[in-house]
Amino acid sequence: MANSATEKLLKILRLEAQTGYQDKAVTRGLHSFANTWLAFAERANLDQDWAMTIAQQMREYSACDDLSRRRAMLDALMTQLRAPVVRATPVPTPAVSTPADPPPRAPAASPAKPPAAPATTPARRSAPPRSTPGLSLDAPVTKLAGIGEFNAQKLARLGIHTIRDLLYYFPIRYDDYSALKTINRLTYGEQVTIVGRVASARKFQTRTGQVIIRVLIEDASGTIECTWFTTERYAEGLLKQFAVGREMVISGKVGEYLGRLVFQNPHYEPAEREWIIGGNIVPVYRLTEGLQPLLMRRVMRRVVEYWPARVPEHLPAVVIREAQLMPIQEALREIHFPRSMQSQEAARRRLAFDELFELQLAVLRQRELWRREPALPLQPPPDTLERLIAALPFTLTNAQRRAIDVIAQDLARPNAMHRLLQGDVGSGKTVVATLGMALAAAAGAQAALMAPTEILAEQHHATLSRFFERFAEAGVLPPIKPALLTGSVKASERRAVYEGLSDGSISIVIGTHALIQEGVTFKQLGFVVVDEQHRFGVAQRAALRRKAGALNPHTLIMSATPIPRTLALTLYGDLDNTVLDEMPPGRQPVKTYWIAPTERERAYQFVRHQLDQGRQAYVICPLVEESEKVEAKAAVEEYERLQREIFPSYRLSLLHGKMKPAEKEAAMQAFARGETQILVSTAVVEVGIDVPNATVMLIEGANRFGLAQLHQFRGRVGRGEHQSYCLLFADSSSDLADQRLQAIVNTHDGFKLAEIDLELRGPGEFFGTRQSGEPELRLVNVRDRDLLELARTFAERLLQDDPNLESHPLLKEKVEARFRAEAETT
Repeated sequence: MANSATEKLLKILRLEAQTGYQDKAVTRGLHSFANTWLAFAERANLDQDWAMTIAQQMREYSACDDLSRRRAMLDALMTQLRAPVVRATPVPTPAVSTPADPPPRAPAASPAKPPAAPATTPARRSAPPRSTPGLSLDAPVTKLAGIGEFNAQKLARLGIHTIRDLLYYFPIRYDDYSALKTINRLTYGEQVTIVGRVASARKFQTRTGQVIIRVLIEDASGTIECTWFTTERYAEGLLKQFAVGREMVISGKVGEYLGRLVFQNPHYEPAEREWIIGGNIVPVYRLTEGLQPLLMRRVMRRVVEYWPARVPEHLPAVVIREAQLMPIQEALREIHFPRSMQSQEAARRRLAFDELFELQLAVLRQRELWRREPALPLQPPPDTLERLIAALPFTLTNAQRRAIDVIAQDLARPNAMHRLLQGDVGSGKTVVATLGMALAAAAGAQAALMAPTEILAEQHHATLSRFFERFAEAGVLPPIKPALLTGSVKASERRAVYEGLSDGSISIVIGTHALIQEGVTFKQLGFVVVDEQHRFGVAQRAALRRKAGALNPHTLIMSATPIPRTLALTLYGDLDNTVLDEMPPGRQPVKTYWIAPTERERAYQFVRHQLDQGRQAYVICPLVEESEKVEAKAAVEEYERLQREIFPSYRLSLLHGKMKPAEKEAAMQAFARGETQILVSTAVVEVGIDVPNATVMLIEGANRFGLAQLHQFRGRVGRGEHQSYCLLFADSSSDLADQRLQAIVNTHDGFKLAEIDLELRGPGEFFGTRQSGEPELRLVNVRDRDLLELARTFAERLLQDDPNLESHPLLKEKVEARFRAEAETT
């Protein structure tokens, strides 16, 4: 049987060579024969890892268009098949759960306990991972059967390096084959999974250049059309997935178009008979190029059969019992291959609680440490604050006044302030921070403002310089010239700043990461402001605090995006919280429109009209996920298209993340001075540029951005006396993206948008927008508001009894490991 399996495949490969490597030896190409080969290999008792490698190479052969490369791939494939047959080696099964022989499991301890269901994974017993004495969860993935260097490199692109990484790489969704529907039983609005064959697949292009892929899927009961909106760059690759006759799994929400049921942008993947026939709940993982779903699932199944039993329970028994949580070993099995969707939810809830609980323990411990830190009390003359406020060219809002009053009280205390200042775009956070820095200078101390980018640091420097000139003119402060310290500052200027900070002659400095470099020393750093447009890591903030010497500086952290109160407790639980919930008078709301594809030319004409009136405009290029390099290339192409075809008689400039700092600065300055009329930019413009004459924000691919980011873009306009506009173009449609775009059109209040964002995305993704290096919350979702409170309650109770977690060493190690990883990446 073994010889017949390999010989049959060799005959096909010989025919493929004879026909010129055209991928026509099998009707629908070699990739279509891969699953049949795997079935042959299994019946022949061939090693499944070896057989999967052969199958994957067949798929890669079909995906390759280069004939010379195909010849080499086919030769390599035939060489492997002619080698001695690799048979499956029986391995003694460890005493852990396997699909064929599941041991009794403890019932899922959750608010709604599902009855134990029989395991539904395929009955074939798979060999456990290769094992060597002392192999641990931190061993590299190459120690597992089926993962050599080739696949390990692909897994590394997903952040998977160790067995533990693999075990904690959770599915993004599930296909429930136990509840499959035929096409004729589908109803509008339901979320469903179907299995069918590709009847036809075609590509269309609209007049605006958008590409639409339409695929007709059929089963024995009928047909349904699936539509994907994409770009030319991705269209051919997508079309190749839908070879006529190929069996596919389609998952999504049933929509309607012209009176008939359709799927729009559904999830899809090739069908795998072994999972479908068993009626399983099948995990779907986020993959990378070259990594097949079948291979990933089989590797995961082996890992989940053996390794969860080796994960020690780290939560105290009382927490598991009172919070009604599933034990960790069971949760790690059920999150990957659940017996039912109820048990999957119980597993997700347990693992989400772990994420929140560890985060709460960390921030609460940090808060207590900070509250005990000694600081230099900053006590300027009694009337200083009133005189500073009187010198401003405008009246503070009530919210700004409350904020600066509480900051002034904090600065006067002998313990370090650690305060979060959050407010909507344009609510006046910078003014409050400036007044705090002026109070520090009046008390004889130094103050520093750290911004995440050079562009934003330069903008802050210009703003603060104007304020301090007014304070000097009013006689409140002696003349103070704020210094600027960034990577672009010339060496001679940098040395002068270093000397001024060291001897105290410079009392106010604005900078980037350059402020925490080794050569920077302060004579008496008393107040630090951290602009959180993109959040700095704990390690960076700590490095700046250390510049103050024995006494810690008071710290104010400005959040660019309003955060719902519940999440602020979790995300910034280590800080005291001040909210600017009021906007300065006279600021006009930005009129926001979601533009239909058919209205694009009309929108361009509106932009031309604004430019002809002397205004300026931003054009934001679509977010490209692959890399900053690819995104920059797309921005260059869009800039050239706009200059050549749409705005040939206007002056355009370009801004993207791969430009040198001097080039970025030149583009920004040219736009700020009015030398260019349109700034074409990637998302880098989100972090701040103040051009009052700019009245139009045009966002391409608006569906790809989050609500907070869209709101930040919109905040770049509406800063002057003229009415401003935000125009949104979507390049595809989905329920979530459509709800986001409708929300940004209807709502201008950043706090309301934050609540909507939380409802749409859930706390896990909301936190996920933070800078890399911050603790991840991958499994927390919108239903988990009770978990946030529960985690905080248990964390407070545990720290009250065991402040240093000495009685809970496993938990202590997990908390410290989480924040140690952050420190290493910041």
